[in-house]
Amino acid sequence: MNWIIGGIFGVVRSIMLFVVVTDGRYFGKRLTYWLYNRFGAAMFGSRSEAARWRQLAEALAWRGDETILDLGTAVGDLPLTLAALPDFSGFAVGLDWSPQMMTTAWQEAARRGVNGRTAFGVADAREPLPFHNDSFDIITCLGLLETLPHPNQILHEMVRILQPDGKLALSLYRGWSALGASLSLNWYQKQLQPLGFDLQIIELRRNHDIVIGQKIDD
Repeated sequence: MNWIIGGIFGVVRSIMLFVVVTDGRYFGKRLTYWLYNRFGAAMFGSRSEAARWRQLAEALAWRGDETILDLGTAVGDLPLTLAALPDFSGFAVGLDWSPQMMTTAWQEAARRGVNGRTAFGVADAREPLPFHNDSFDIITCLGLLETLPHPNQILHEMVRILQPDGKLALSLYRGWSALGASLSLNWYQKQLQPLGFDLQIIELRRNHDIVIGQKIDD
């Protein structure tokens, strides 16, 4: 019986994820927002991927004192993990469009004792980001950019608030993971290389890589 319930839950979770990652393309914006805000904390907070975020920090060759933004942070697992690292003395910000997700992230920050090194806010990535130019050393955006309309505009907005020598970490899906929504490496190259970015690829999960972009010194 347990395996039947688990199977049903897995199917329902997969359907919900498909609705969310396609940003209302097939089922409408209202349903997408309601599902994401109502059930997102349970979907994305069921387990931490702390080991992967630590590997990402190493791949970014960070110093530990950076100001970091995670755009589309869900329940804030990435910034919360980085803020809890022993050598972290910077500040990590998470933005998401779900108030319920942000409430969960704030609660988790207090539970982990990192609320002095983190902050979370509600924002829609399709709107201008609420930060001045050159605000962040590192910006991560994993699993969001490819789901939204006009991703080039959102990417350029991220570049605007990135420090001149800052780094971007962005999703690059492969195989079946690219069926719902994806941006190709060629797309990233066309967008970022004219702006002076050098790109490298690292593996995050099976069928999910990360494009790391850093501006090349003039």
